Amino acid sequence: MPKFVFTANAPESDWPYFVRQGTCTDPYAGLNIRWTDTKAVCGGGLNSSFMETKYKNFAPRVGISYALNDKTVIRSGWGLFYTQDIANSIYFDLGRNLGTRVTLTSDIGNPSLVWSNAIPGGNGAIAQLPPPYAYSDAYDHATPYTMQYMLNIQRQFGPNWALETGYLGSESHHLYGFKNANQAVPGATGNVSQRLPFPNYGVIQFVDDGFNAVYNSGSVKVTRRFSQGLSLTSSYTYSKSIDNSSGIRVQGYDTLFPQDSRCLRCERALSAFDTRHRFVLGGAYDLPVGKGKLLNINNSLGDILAGGWQMSASMTIQSGVPENIIIGVDNASTGTNNGYDRPIATLASKGYPANRTTSRWYDPAAFVEAPAGTFGNVGRNALTSPHFQSIDFAVHKQFRMPHREQHVLQFRLEAFNALNHPSWGSPQRNILAGAPFSEAPANAARQGFGVISDTSIPMRQVQLALKYSF
Repeated sequence: MPKFVFTANAPESDWPYFVRQGTCTDPYAGLNIRWTDTKAVCGGGLNSSFMETKYKNFAPRVGISYALNDKTVIRSGWGLFYTQDIANSIYFDLGRNLGTRVTLTSDIGNPSLVWSNAIPGGNGAIAQLPPPYAYSDAYDHATPYTMQYMLNIQRQFGPNWALETGYLGSESHHLYGFKNANQAVPGATGNVSQRLPFPNYGVIQFVDDGFNAVYNSGSVKVTRRFSQGLSLTSSYTYSKSIDNSSGIRVQGYDTLFPQDSRCLRCERALSAFDTRHRFVLGGAYDLPVGKGKLLNINNSLGDILAGGWQMSASMTIQSGVPENIIIGVDNASTGTNNGYDRPIATLASKGYPANRTTSRWYDPAAFVEAPAGTFGNVGRNALTSPHFQSIDFAVHKQFRMPHREQHVLQFRLEAFNALNHPSWGSPQRNILAGAPFSEAPANAARQGFGVISDTSIPMRQVQLALKYSF
């Protein structure tokens, strides 16, 4: 069925078509084809659509599964996936292209606006209004797409254990991201408006399709299915993600616009969500206490109180994520005024002190402010935040109600970050934060840079819960 969405006078239509050929015994075997046509229509202009419809976005997928024997299976697959338009960042934003507002101050005793003089006379001078912030898009955008590919080997050991190892990768092209299409040429002197491509405008937020990404990972997973009261799952992933924009909106510690909107390749770096190492361990265990179990309890009251308990736990340890080091001001004087300009690397260190602490996670000696009117040479997402680790623990028991067997009361005790281990939050990324160091140059990083003032997760939290099912 078609779907229509009307927002900001921009109706969007979505027409999906799906064809499947199968057999009576296996309806999913054979040919599977889907075609989706998405259009957003607006009145007037050069065309009736915000973006042209693409009729050649063919997205094939193939998967292969081969059993070497009754305990070993190899799986591989490849697929091409297209992304539909992101309405919030395109259609909604374009509907916000309104004129600049004029504000008048009025009070009851001496009103500026009255019914007899709704538009009061001025002094004859032209009102000084700031240049408008505009939103823009390209009609001939390429459709963003991602190629995903994987290879996986599964091996069963004994009746309950399984080992799984695999590779997963993806490559994305024509991803959407913002840039300032009206960014001024960097300069230390003169009026910024004189260096703007379109001097009658301020920032022109443009949705560009020139962003790309690549992801590669290898993983190992060990699983014990539930048997004899115990189940376990453990996995480790080593991965690396690189892009020149991690999302059309701000992602993690990334920035909305590139430092230099004319050089998208200069933004190529680790993704804002890149997590190099991640280890997860989880399990559940039925305590062998109660009637008929290893520690047998024949007393009914004792069995109700001490028998039938289950405990579970999960542990997560992972690397920190990349962070963008900034100076917090429009140092290059490009008119973007977002504070995303990056500093210059001094080569005094790799960005970290010899002993990292919460009061000095990044090394101030590694960076200085770039000269006025220039961009810094530090790359995007240059440093990494502290790692994360947490252990959660829970015990629970179900009590069947004596009046009706299907009525169950469940009691749960849960502890999050049970060991009360601090996982530190993001260090201060602005090198000009805080007071200057004594006798330091004016362009040197300041005392607030690299300081951690919070945690990424709360300290230990314990909660009790009752759930009645009937």
